[in-house]
Amino acid sequence: MATMAEATKTEHVQLTGAVEGRYVIRDRRADGELVIAPDTSIEAIRAETGMRKLNPEEWDEFMREHGPGMLPPDGEG
Repeated sequence: MATMAEATKTEHVQLTGAVEGRYVIRDRRADGELVIAPDTSIEAIRAETGMRKLNPEEWDEFMREHGPGMLPPDGEG
């Protein structure tokens, strides 16, 4: 299991060609082979879908429209 310090050192690669998209390097093997996986971070998802984080005013408007039922039942959030 990776520590938080290791998790912040994630290396990203952008592939183009037959396979395209943003990937993270999971392992660098002694023979130079890389093990990669799709980048599923919120930043990558936003970039891929053209979405962005709501600013505080937009969040407040969203909550007024949709209500507190959108938050977890345990009060977190």
